[in-house]
Amino acid sequence: MSQAPFRPTAHIYDVVYSHLDYPAHAATVEAVVRRRNPQAETLLDVACGTGVHLGIWADEFEVEGIDIDPAMLAVAAERVPDVTLHQADMQDFDLHRTFDVVTCMFSSIGYAAGEGDLRASMASMARHLVPGGVLVVEPWLTPEVIQPPYLRTHVVERDDIVVARTSRMQHDGAVSDMYMDYLVTTAKGSELFSEHHVMGTFTSDQYLAAASAAGLEAEWDPVGTFLERGLVIGVAPPA
Repeated sequence: MSQAPFRPTAHIYDVVYSHLDYPAHAATVEAVVRRRNPQAETLLDVACGTGVHLGIWADEFEVEGIDIDPAMLAVAAERVPDVTLHQADMQDFDLHRTFDVVTCMFSSIGYAAGEGDLRASMASMARHLVPGGVLVVEPWLTPEVIQPPYLRTHVVERDDIVVARTSRMQHDGAVSDMYMDYLVTTAKGSELFSEHHVMGTFTSDQYLAAASAAGLEAEWDPVGTFLERGLVIGVAPPA
């Protein structure tokens, strides 16, 4: 089963990641899709989080989203009230319909922490593609790019809220354990939150093998978006 690690901090997720250029990220992914399926009209975003991508892609596609975390889905429901959202595990979901595009962004695939989980997730996503449909998955860090000790800090200061986050990662070659501690200060006071994220660190070959095993014609984009983690791109065989 996948994880729901953001439940303690779903209410500040968009504050923490407000520095990211979501429109540029979404545009890069759409361009990847259009090069392979110019007529794509429907899109499913797997691990949709707070729904920021859905709100952008809704201008170009008929969109739906799934996420395992009810707290994240609650935020998404407020942002995109007209979009159908599903609470489901990416490893075994079944929406009883197919889409022209299936996406899984911002390294959410890493929460499938073992290779069997990765293959199950890829298979679930592939099952939801129409013939000729396009799967786009943004991977977590591959083992060769992780250089421990991995220590980071991130601070967001606004008039109404200040968030300070420290992160550390342990890596055993197959799994990375991310420990994040937050200090959140508002006019009402300060709160502390902690998260533990267990992420599978797969090679590009493992990602491609999982997509191929799901019946897709798979390719690896080594750069991908501005996150520069690459993209796994799979195209379902034609009818």
